[in-house]
Amino acid sequence: MTTPNYKIIRFDEAAKMVGKGRSTLWHDIKERRFIPPLSLGSRSSGFIESEVQAMIAARAVGFTNEQIKDLITKLMLKRKETASRLLDTIAA
Repeated sequence: MTTPNYKIIRFDEAAKMVGKGRSTLWHDIKERRFIPPLSLGSRSSGFIESEVQAMIAARAVGFTNEQIKDLITKLMLKRKETASRLLDTIAA
């Protein structure tokens, strides 16, 4: 099994990558137009870089808001499945 390459980027870096301010990005997350961040602690969050890149690519090819919502659902499922497989491998 290949170990996933999770590079975590902080909120401000993700906002800069997509060309949005913090409040606009939070609004997009609330409206399910952007992938939600991971909690890194009680007052800290970050994103998996490849997920942010997938969001940028989807917009670049003209995904609608509904297609973006579907993509977010798929990315969240993949995030969970990949992490579970990794943890199962480590625990075995």
